[in-house]
Amino acid sequence: MSSRKLIFILFFSFSLAQNAMSGYGYGSSNDHSSPMSSGLSNSLLPSFKNNVSLSNPASWHNLYFTYLSTSVNVQESRFDSNSSVNFDLSNFKLIIPWKQKMSFGISVEPYFSRKLTMSDNTLSTFLSNGAIEYYRENKSSGGPSLIKFSNGFKLNQSESLGSSLGFVFGSSRYSKNLIVDNRSHLLQSRDLFTGSILDLYFLSSRLKLREKPLIFSMGIQIPLSGINIENESYQAFLDSNNNNYHDTNDFPDIGQALLPIIQKFNDEIKINSLNMGLDYQFSPRRHFQLQFDSIKDSGKHRHNSSIFPSYIKSSEKLSISYAKFAKPLSKDRYSFRSSIFLKDYLIKNLENVNEVGLGLGLGIAFGVVGNQIDIGFNVSKRNGIYLIDEEIITNFSIGLTIGDLWFVKRRET
Repeated sequence: MSSRKLIFILFFSFSLAQNAMSGYGYGSSNDHSSPMSSGLSNSLLPSFKNNVSLSNPASWHNLYFTYLSTSVNVQESRFDSNSSVNFDLSNFKLIIPWKQKMSFGISVEPYFSRKLTMSDNTLSTFLSNGAIEYYRENKSSGGPSLIKFSNGFKLNQSESLGSSLGFVFGSSRYSKNLIVDNRSHLLQSRDLFTGSILDLYFLSSRLKLREKPLIFSMGIQIPLSGINIENESYQAFLDSNNNNYHDTNDFPDIGQALLPIIQKFNDEIKINSLNMGLDYQFSPRRHFQLQFDSIKDSGKHRHNSSIFPSYIKSSEKLSISYAKFAKPLSKDRYSFRSSIFLKDYLIKNLENVNEVGLGLGLGIAFGVVGNQIDIGFNVSKRNGIYLIDEEIITNFSIGLTIGDLWFVKRRET
């Protein structure tokens, strides 16, 4: 059999957009859950309004109104001479503050993405009383999602706390396809994800630098039960009609197929993270930000369903950002965001992956309750990816956040 070069084919989808990092372990994580975080390349520090990050419940008590926020993302992945564009729904979030003392929220967003297809780019020929052409294709899709129930609490004039209880749910699919003379021979499996995580947040505005506010934020994520996986492996079949589904036209047909083999893997993924950031308001509504993120996966990873023969063991990220926020109830309705970041991925038994990126963002406020349209742009370059080496990722996201009074009115009557 001749040597071959492996390429990736990325497909249009309506979940977390895919890229080459989706081939490691159980997929790539959701680094840019909103246009605000995409522009600033961080999650803890103020990004929505002057004192508020929609990703940090410890800051939500600074909101005056209830907000509903959602966003979509368009991602382009480029490597060698190949490129693809994907569209996805990034997140959905509802936040309810109460008298600038407490807050509550619920959100749904993708957690990992496994959408990736790897195939031979040339046919191989086997000679045995004739020529038989064949090639191979491995494909993964889907991935777990995360629903979070969050709350924030103002301790005093300087400090506040927040927490989020998250539940992991959803599934992904993996298939191996040997295509012989244009006929597909499929071996398929499915992974179902369950688990729970706890996020804790702390925010302090007690510090000053040259008599200007210096806000310190910290976030910690710990697994409550780890993420368990139930794997269902199905019988191999000849896909006679090439629709990638096992039906009555295949051999053996769906009625004759054996029941799937079920295996359970507990604590397969176990992620701990520490995020720390500083926000310096050097002039009214103008901020300089610095954030450091550290993530570690101590899961068992006994289940071998990854396209690449490894997983992301840990990562570290440093971001430097500038933000200028709109002034409420004035003609100054525009917020600007910019950032640069460095990120390093430690890959188990493989070469590390390094990433450097740039973020830009724009927010447009409208209405008396602070509605906002946000646009985020993020481009990064990754080096050291298995079989690919270099990849360019470009993200463009747009979101809408709508505020309302009706929750507040109901509480105060």
